[in-house]
Amino acid sequence: RTSNFAGYYGNSQSHDLSPSLMVKNRKLWREIELQYAKLQEDETAAASLAQCSPEIPEIKRGHVVLEGRKEVPAFYRDGLQKKHWVLACCAMMVMCEWIDRSVLSIAMQSIKEEFSLSDTEVGIMASASLWLVPLATGPLGRLADLLPRAKLLSVGVFGWAACTFATGSARSFMLIVVARLLAGLANCAGFPVAISLMSDHFGPDELTTAMGYFSIGMATGGLLGFAVGGTLVTQAGWRWAFWAVASPQVIVSLLFLFTVPEGKGRAKPEQSWYADIGELVAARSVRLLIVGSLVTGLLSGQGRFLSALAERKHGVEPARIGLVMGPILGVTGVLASWFGGHFVDHCFKKSKDERVNLWLASLADVLSGVSAAAAVLSSSFPMLVMFAALGVAASSLRNGVQAVIQILSTGRRGTMQGILETAWSLGMGVGPLLAGSISDGFESLNCDAACALTRSMLLFGCAGVTVRCVAYFCASIPLRADAEAMKQRGEASAQDGNSGVDGPDASPEGKAHKTSSPEASVLGNRQ
Repeated sequence: RTSNFAGYYGNSQSHDLSPSLMVKNRKLWREIELQYAKLQEDETAAASLAQCSPEIPEIKRGHVVLEGRKEVPAFYRDGLQKKHWVLACCAMMVMCEWIDRSVLSIAMQSIKEEFSLSDTEVGIMASASLWLVPLATGPLGRLADLLPRAKLLSVGVFGWAACTFATGSARSFMLIVVARLLAGLANCAGFPVAISLMSDHFGPDELTTAMGYFSIGMATGGLLGFAVGGTLVTQAGWRWAFWAVASPQVIVSLLFLFTVPEGKGRAKPEQSWYADIGELVAARSVRLLIVGSLVTGLLSGQGRFLSALAERKHGVEPARIGLVMGPILGVTGVLASWFGGHFVDHCFKKSKDERVNLWLASLADVLSGVSAAAAVLSSSFPMLVMFAALGVAASSLRNGVQAVIQILSTGRRGTMQGILETAWSLGMGVGPLLAGSISDGFESLNCDAACALTRSMLLFGCAGVTVRCVAYFCASIPLRADAEAMKQRGEASAQDGNSGVDGPDASPEGKAHKTSSPEASVLGNRQ
């Protein structure tokens, strides 16, 4: 700017000006010369300051980057915000959910003895909460795209609390099954809606870190469920364990109702539910992710027999199982979730390739599969716990799968989560029943209950982990093409939406609301 300034006014000196005009403008000319001299001084000072201070802040893409210093991750930038409270409430919600599941897992042997149940009936009881989920998750996922998500979560968590209390009050096997059925129906408004709500508040460069903290809620729930639940089952009975779990769920429900804000500027579905499902399922990567979600449910279902395996094979009491497995697996899960979320985000930031999330998920399956097999075949309870903890640590590398899901579901997060939750629920519902049936089939005079359950879990687990590993890796192959197609569809929808409001009466607030949609920004930032 200075050189142009000097050239313009310097050349003006050679212009033919009359003496009277020069005298008349002498004062003005003096002011121009002084301004020019001041600009030269400022430019020289700025250049010398840049040479002496290499850590001068550089404004880059809306945030400060200090040369030679590490950039602050997006998740921690600007300190605590409302989005972090949203994450905290979602983590508490999933913590309560996993406390309930852990208590059911550790109480299964006591319930089996009280009602004289077979392993198949125990599998029915463990999976009953998921029988109605495939029918209800899809519609509730669609409602999450249309209605306030925090309020849906509040209703769902409260319903789950009521059913948990009813489980502890049941006086027959059939009443327990009915209570678990209703609990699963209430929980349909849980995980998929929570993920959609979090995606409204966190950008694509911080969502995996948020998922790491969300997974800490799962690990903490498992820790408390095993530790507190195991003690209550041994000291007070399995009924008191379920009654104690129901209380914090009510508190979390009220927090969602009165304190959790909704996401701003989220995109609304612009076509029918069936059309959205058709477009999503048409993508090959989405179909493979559905397979991965189904297998995850199957593995989670059969994993409920882990505490029963410790009791049968190693003769460990429920209280000891809870006090040992709870803290060890819980603390491992908390630390691994935190590290895994940050590590996956770091790998994505360095590579700028969303496929790295699925590659890490496949690696996680290889590591966790080996650890799980070693845990089932272990000759002592401490070895079982050690290998189970290694499997939990390895599974934290799967946190990036959710970020990939958000890339492929712009504007239809609730619908996409509903599809995946339906697949997961089908697997979770069939898993315990299938694992229990296989265990009953292996049991014979030459193979007692512990031997049969060991064979069932080994066969089931190895096959499931292998299928999921292959599904995630294969999903990474067409991911870029599918993401680009989804991005073009989102841009076309945004243009159609903007064309409807950009008339002479359109308000600036309305335009800003449409262009700042986090749904529309996910794909652009990821690419």
